[in-house]
Amino acid sequence: MTEPIGGTQPGEPAAGGSPLVEPTFDLSGPKKSYKGYFAVVYAVLGVVLFASVVVFVVVVVQPGHKAAASWSSWKPSGGATSSMASQIANHVSHEYKLNANGPQLVAVVPSKPTVTSGTQNISIRAIAIRKAPQSNNGIEVLTNVSHSEMYTFCGLGDRCSISGGTATRLRGRLVRREALEVALYTFKFIPSIDSVIAFMPPPPGTSQSSLLFLRKENFKSELKRPLKETLRLREPPLPTQSDALEATTIDQLTLPSIFSYELTALQTGGAALVLDPAT
Repeated sequence: MTEPIGGTQPGEPAAGGSPLVEPTFDLSGPKKSYKGYFAVVYAVLGVVLFASVVVFVVVVVQPGHKAAASWSSWKPSGGATSSMASQIANHVSHEYKLNANGPQLVAVVPSKPTVTSGTQNISIRAIAIRKAPQSNNGIEVLTNVSHSEMYTFCGLGDRCSISGGTATRLRGRLVRREALEVALYTFKFIPSIDSVIAFMPPPPGTSQSSLLFLRKENFKSELKRPLKETLRLREPPLPTQSDALEATTIDQLTLPSIFSYELTALQTGGAALVLDPAT
């Protein structure tokens, strides 16, 4: 019922006019059908759905389309830097064998940059890198050692040398491969680390070893593509097996980073690690 206008009630004559007649609706006549209208709507929706499927197929399922590959099938579970470094060391070292049925090639021990003198642990507070052996011209000094992680690669022989087998260039490259793999995992999954110090096992019968000083900035390409594209062998070879598939890559990525080293006490406490390029 409509609101009364001008004071009149429904059915009363308006001023100067005929009585108001309420509208009526004839429901007995033919009824209008909406079937055709809904059919058009459904047809339009069908076209839209079909077009969406076509776009999905073209964009996502088209031949040659590949989802982004993960960098590696394994990664540390997280936690503090020391925890993740230990996980990386354990994961990698278990893959490298001295022989088919033998022990690990080496143990890999992560730590903050420190050296042992007797029973004391002395912190490494600086790294000095010579451009030429025994030359003090153009030495690069790094003082922010807190962003470095140290790994010691220790065999079961005297002074951490590898016990058993024969010391060959092939085996030496295998240890460098292991150090490279540890460093790449470290750079990829521990963002705070920008350099890795990897102490290599000395040759049997000697005490002086070398080390790898690997910097994250030199591995930008390797950290962008999957690890299996850098280390192409599915499993690390044994020390007596050929590594021809990846030998060139390992040499290119590690040989420029081999140094001999010495330690110098600092007046402010701690020690400086002085690196000489390998000759």
